Amino acid sequence: MLTQNKLRVYLSITLLASAAWLLHGFIPAMLWAVVIVIATWPLRARVEDKTKFGAAGVAAVMTTLVAILFFFPVGYALFHAAAEASSVAHWLMGVQKTGIAVPEWLPGITMVGGSAADWWRENLSDPAALSNLIGQTDNAMWAEYARMFGAQVAHRLITLVFTVVVIFFLYQDGEDLARKTLGLLDKLTGESGIRYGLQAAVAIRATVSGLVLVGLAEGLLIGICYALADAPHPAILGLVTGVLAMIPFAAPIIFVVVSGILLVQGSMAAAISVFAFGMVVLFIGDHFVRPKIIGNAVKLPFLWVLFGILGGVEVFGLIGLFVGPALMALVMTMWRDMTESS
Repeated sequence: MLTQNKLRVYLSITLLASAAWLLHGFIPAMLWAVVIVIATWPLRARVEDKTKFGAAGVAAVMTTLVAILFFFPVGYALFHAAAEASSVAHWLMGVQKTGIAVPEWLPGITMVGGSAADWWRENLSDPAALSNLIGQTDNAMWAEYARMFGAQVAHRLITLVFTVVVIFFLYQDGEDLARKTLGLLDKLTGESGIRYGLQAAVAIRATVSGLVLVGLAEGLLIGICYALADAPHPAILGLVTGVLAMIPFAAPIIFVVVSGILLVQGSMAAAISVFAFGMVVLFIGDHFVRPKIIGNAVKLPFLWVLFGILGGVEVFGLIGLFVGPALMALVMTMWRDMTESS
């Protein structure tokens, strides 16, 4: 009997490993689907109560909402990126004939302004020097980068479509799947396993709220600042800022670039205002609002939330933004159980 149990365990592990190997290319999509469904399950319950639809109808409504939420920003960003790429190409063609004039504010910078202006005149204002500088890039290299970028975009879109399909079935059969999962955890680990499973769901939901909602709110506020500062395309820049604000220390990349653009355009006051306002918004959101949302829900110090986010991104990619804090919350729950029971 003992040998039979061992063989059953080995067979189960072999089957699970084989399935993981077979589906490894789709694991990120399935993880994204699980995170999204767990985070939006309260909304699904509300839709079910209001509409009285069956499981398939509620799943269709929720999947449509999620698909719109995903596809519209992506399509909007790709459309404007294509338009901007065309504008940048025309601008490059024009400046190769006329050169780029030295900004009026550049010579006024203390100590380095004069030498910087001289370098600008020699390399950027002179059309021949600028054409030579741009011509030093390898066209084959840019073509390879374009090919790789196109392949990555196609792969991401396929993953996105597969994620939406998985989301539909999770919305439809999620209650039965959750019940069976908790039953399996109870059978394998007892009451503690059920508690850990529920804690993981709470951690994922709190992390999504803390990262996504706070990040989008930061992007909205900084986007309004872009518009008031007369930055180019404030809506798309605000959207990108909001997306990057979900990742710690990533959002400053955008508003620093925007500040640089405003400086080049000669709007020093607007550039300083954008940078200062962006730093203030991020400081408040990342140090006060986000820790309160995530930490209070999972009883996890924000330092460990930060470690979970950064470590999760490094190991799992973007999905690690949500998996990492959930793992840290489980570890902290296990630690409390061990220390309190002792």
